[in-house]
Amino acid sequence: MKRLPRIALVLVCLSLVAATGLVVSSSAPSSAVDVRVDGFAFEPGSGVALELVPTDGAACFSSNLFVEQVELSDALGNLVTVVPYDKTISASDWLGVVMLRASDGSDLPAGTYDIRVVTSEGTFTVGLTVVPRARFADLDRFVAGVPACNMALRVYRVLTELDEAATVTLRDGDRLMVLLAGNPTTGYSWSNALSNDAAAVHESQEAEYRASSSLIGAGGFFLFRYWAVDQGVQNFRFVYERPWESVEPISTLSFSVEVR
Repeated sequence: MKRLPRIALVLVCLSLVAATGLVVSSSAPSSAVDVRVDGFAFEPGSGVALELVPTDGAACFSSNLFVEQVELSDALGNLVTVVPYDKTISASDWLGVVMLRASDGSDLPAGTYDIRVVTSEGTFTVGLTVVPRARFADLDRFVAGVPACNMALRVYRVLTELDEAATVTLRDGDRLMVLLAGNPTTGYSWSNALSNDAAAVHESQEAEYRASSSLIGAGGFFLFRYWAVDQGVQNFRFVYERPWESVEPISTLSFSVEVR
């Protein structure tokens, strides 16, 4: 299990977008870079995870890149929310989480919004669509991971322990992240107890652990990333346990994913 630097999270309330297809654009490397990605779809009340990852695109960004803030704006460009970040946090260590719920916890209806991740060298903008599960089949197929620059904003449907017994809808090509709090210094770790060789959702990279601070023994988060590759229904069951003990896990998370 790979251990990485501390994780920085943001929880933002919003409603979202109407756009299909995928569009990526960027300005010249010599000026501030603006990259836009559209075509994401989520059910009302979903959580969205955002992270910046290196790609093989043009060298738009330097290695000394920092996330400064996350902005939410409506269809008219009116600013809804601004969340600042500690500018000493490297983009490679940053993870943002945006919840599609109102301040009272209720799910927000469909609507057109942008999420802008402002960095020290430019911005990444994500356009999203929130639609009921029944309308997912009407949307164009999403294709993830088109590189425009040497850094890309990756977008996931995120699940936590609060999503116990959830049924999640994805499209072929969508990404899924499971984000679970834990502390491996206690001997406990999270793992997926179910496997399926013919699964509709495949693990896209090795699971990792990120500490929430640099203090010895600090807790943090276990991250599991998946990619929807085929239509179908897949069940997941994550368990938090000491692998060498023959006892019931102290915590579990079960959910199902339908890929349309």
